[in-house]
Amino acid sequence: MRRIRFHDLRHSCASLLLANGVSMKEIQEWLGHSHYSTTANIYAHLDYSSKISSAQVMSNMLQIPIKQKAPEPSQGQIQELIHS
Repeated sequence: MRRIRFHDLRHSCASLLLANGVSMKEIQEWLGHSHYSTTANIYAHLDYSSKISSAQVMSNMLQIPIKQKAPEPSQGQIQELIHS
């Protein structure tokens, strides 16, 4: 297994928060970024499909069975996540 740095855990935490509906502003505060744009520039690229694939990787790594697939969000929900 590759060495995991503290920064990797920090990035994983932010990615998981975003994937679970936490607003970008709250993530900015959680991470201690001075500017919202710093957080947005790093994490805004995460879209729904990458969230699902990331969750699958985490599940596989932790050997947690996934009970069911989450429903795909509407275009409006995706836009809301991006702009919140």
